[in-house]
Amino acid sequence: MRENTNKAIVVNSVIMYLRLGITAIAGLFTTRFALQALGANDFGIFSVVGGIISLIVIVNTIMVSTSTRFISASIGKGDDVETNRIFNVSLLIHISIAVLLLCLATPIGKWYITNYVNFDGDINDVIRVFNISIIGSILSFIGVPYNGLLIAKERFFVFCISDVVFHLIKLFVAYLLVYYHLENKLQVYALITAICVCAPNFIYIAYCYKKWPLLVKLRIVKDGTLYKKMLDFSKWVAYGAIAQVGQAQGAALLVNTFFNAVMNTALGVATSIKSLIMMVAQNLTKSISPQITKSYVAGNHKRCMSLMATSSKFAFFVMLLISAPFLVNVEFLLNLWLGQVPLYAPIFVYLMIVENLIATFNMGIAEAIFANGNIKKFQLSVNTNILLSIVIAYLLLKTGRPAYYLFYVYIVIAILNTFVRQIIMHKTLGYDNMYLIRNSYLPSIIVVLLFLPFLLLKLSWHPIVVMIIAEIYLCLLIFIVGLSTKERTLVVSKISSVCRRK
Repeated sequence: MRENTNKAIVVNSVIMYLRLGITAIAGLFTTRFALQALGANDFGIFSVVGGIISLIVIVNTIMVSTSTRFISASIGKGDDVETNRIFNVSLLIHISIAVLLLCLATPIGKWYITNYVNFDGDINDVIRVFNISIIGSILSFIGVPYNGLLIAKERFFVFCISDVVFHLIKLFVAYLLVYYHLENKLQVYALITAICVCAPNFIYIAYCYKKWPLLVKLRIVKDGTLYKKMLDFSKWVAYGAIAQVGQAQGAALLVNTFFNAVMNTALGVATSIKSLIMMVAQNLTKSISPQITKSYVAGNHKRCMSLMATSSKFAFFVMLLISAPFLVNVEFLLNLWLGQVPLYAPIFVYLMIVENLIATFNMGIAEAIFANGNIKKFQLSVNTNILLSIVIAYLLLKTGRPAYYLFYVYIVIAILNTFVRQIIMHKTLGYDNMYLIRNSYLPSIIVVLLFLPFLLLKLSWHPIVVMIIAEIYLCLLIFIVGLSTKERTLVVSKISSVCRRK
């Protein structure tokens, strides 16, 4: 596949969304079966403790940007020797992170579980679930540089296929847990979750060694300058990862502290939906990210800016389309999905989706700033605000506010960071904010404003009929109002060409 082509973006996006469709459906049913098999109490505990493995996936997704950024830059220069050097430095850094995680997380986790986790059963079961999750997390870190190489080389089908396979395996095991009476289903579910997260990394490693043996050949790199450069970049990426995980896990810990494990069940259900919907935006960004980096490194700033605006707008529209049914009637969907809906789950889902949609406005900006390499100001400003949201949420909940108030705080911080990212992008890259506002933000906001009246209508028709009408109406709004004339022409020509082939 030729690199730096719009065709590559389209092909990769299609692959990513096919994978998303399958994993989203599998993930929804997995959560349903897991809730049935474990019960509200154990599922809530898994959301607090065993759920760390899901949060490590977030960390890996963020940390892989370090490897992708430097490897993409070296590939753009056509320097295989430099690519191998960067790969080995990245591998050593991530092995070090894995060891550090083991040394810090194990005693801290055991202390927190022993002193603060509310659980009716044997607390040693909770500790075992935590230990399983930590081991899975450590193994997953080792595969990050290989994943970074795959993304930089735009071999998306490799991790898409493996991701689909292991999602289906997890679904199958969760289904079996419903009907088989095992002594400790919580530990079994934690184990299969850990395996399904770390096992794909061994596939990445095998593929990379077969396809690019020279690029992944292990060697000791003695260039201190390269270590310093990547470590400096990695520490700010890690700061962002800590903030993202801190906010997500902080919600679970705060709810567990001020409420109970059953309330965490509602949060766990909502988080599952949020993760699946967020994957929509991340998939599009992941398929465009290498092109943004290569365009920036090549000095093609006009294309870089164009890709950034495209990433932001299309990620928002796709996420809005996926979120619309939940915004129209979240209670009906949760009841259809789970049968018995945990208290507070609907409002948790609704507020999490709103937060996601706001955050999606900035998709693409981080990739462009990461391509520049000067990420300190960006990471420090944005992620300090995210960490601050945990403190504010704690103070609110301490006053006796309902659990969903913490998401009000997260939404306010998401709005604040939208403006912060704009300011830092202009100062770091010198890019025109008005270009992004005209070509991405303004069309997105107009579509939302025109869609809002539909959400306020209380139609008496069957919920599924209302959702179908909402999706059709939203598609028309996006096509007529959201897309530019050039984009509409492109969409029509693509549809016409497909129809002619048939």
